[in-house]
Amino acid sequence: MWNKGLRFRQIVAERFRTVDLGKHVTALRESVDIVVVGGGPCGSFSALAAAERGVDVSVVEEHTEIGTPSHCAGHISIHGLKTLGIEIPSNMIENKIRMAKFYSPSGRELCIDCKKPVTYVINRVLFDRYLAELATRAGASYLKGVSARSLLVCSNRVQGIVTGGSEEAKVKAKVVIDAEGTAAGLLRRSHFLDWRESAVVTGVQGYSSRATDVSPESVEIYLGNDYAPGFFAWIIPTRDGNVKVGLATERGNPRTLLERFCTKHPVASKKIQSPLSDVSFHPIPLGGPLSRTYGDDLIVVGDAASQVKPTTGGGVVFGLTCSRIAGETAAEAVEVGNYSSRFLSKYQSLWKEKLGREFRIGRLTRQILNGLSDRKIDRIFSIGRWFHVEDAFGEVSEIDSEERILETSLRKPSVALALVCSVFSSLLP
Repeated sequence: MWNKGLRFRQIVAERFRTVDLGKHVTALRESVDIVVVGGGPCGSFSALAAAERGVDVSVVEEHTEIGTPSHCAGHISIHGLKTLGIEIPSNMIENKIRMAKFYSPSGRELCIDCKKPVTYVINRVLFDRYLAELATRAGASYLKGVSARSLLVCSNRVQGIVTGGSEEAKVKAKVVIDAEGTAAGLLRRSHFLDWRESAVVTGVQGYSSRATDVSPESVEIYLGNDYAPGFFAWIIPTRDGNVKVGLATERGNPRTLLERFCTKHPVASKKIQSPLSDVSFHPIPLGGPLSRTYGDDLIVVGDAASQVKPTTGGGVVFGLTCSRIAGETAAEAVEVGNYSSRFLSKYQSLWKEKLGREFRIGRLTRQILNGLSDRKIDRIFSIGRWFHVEDAFGEVSEIDSEERILETSLRKPSVALALVCSVFSSLLP
């Protein structure tokens, strides 16, 4: 079924430029097999996976347009997209990135050149609409401009959703897939799953139309508690000469920090030559997935389930990996007529099998990074430059698995020695 789905998506990719998603929006129906809350990438990919198995799927999206407002930088692994079977049209690709320049708090630079592109910078609005179109052509229906106010509960079982707006309406469903994003309003207002807000940072991003000394093939990452406490700042170039500039922070005013980064940072301030436009804000959960992402008649996926990389805040590849499993599990539940939490627990078992170790490593890495002072980070950069670790990391071909990156890089004596010295250095005041 998935191979057929891949060929189907390739055909849609060829035709996407002429497709108007609005023509496929349907009226709200009273009963469906599966209702998906949220028309973002995770919601659409869940709907696609379920619809390809022939079940009746409806997606409820609170915004009137798929893909807006856009909060994400759109920096996505090429390997991750290929693994998911997603071949996106070229008009959605804003850039191809093969280098990463890391800057310490004092401005020391480490440049990793991977020789060939490892990531895309994509237009997230078009990407979101593309996934929605795939789901629509597979048979899913969309209703835009309608929010899910609460879960529809009867006899202590989830039986659908209650929509908000001018008139309350009920949509009965055998399975609800909650893909509403970090807001997680349904989980906050219900008591079916133990939703918790953990290690959430606030991201902010804008666009600059003029930048100097920014390589068109390199993303830039800036560390330092003066500008992005608890996370990092970034500059991401696009082919048209614009750059995406942003940061995330665990404390302080994100807008103030971004303004300071653009005007005061010893390196970045010399590159950003114009005021930022289209500034947007978005919370990013870094605490790792919920302890339980399923219940009777209910599955939670993506940012709502905190299925986000704790190190980078990237949620697309990991979220879509979980979304495909969510859609297939929900469809199987419909096929066999079993919507119990015991049956739907298969979803969590499968995504943990694929990504559980990555999340654990990511959480540990994030804890270590957050425990380092700016002075220690500068010291580690000096050690890395001394041992030329950038040469070893330049052989990295994909960035989704931090475990594989470490395993590959630590085979190099220079990286192993640098790691030992960095650990020792981190113990010093």
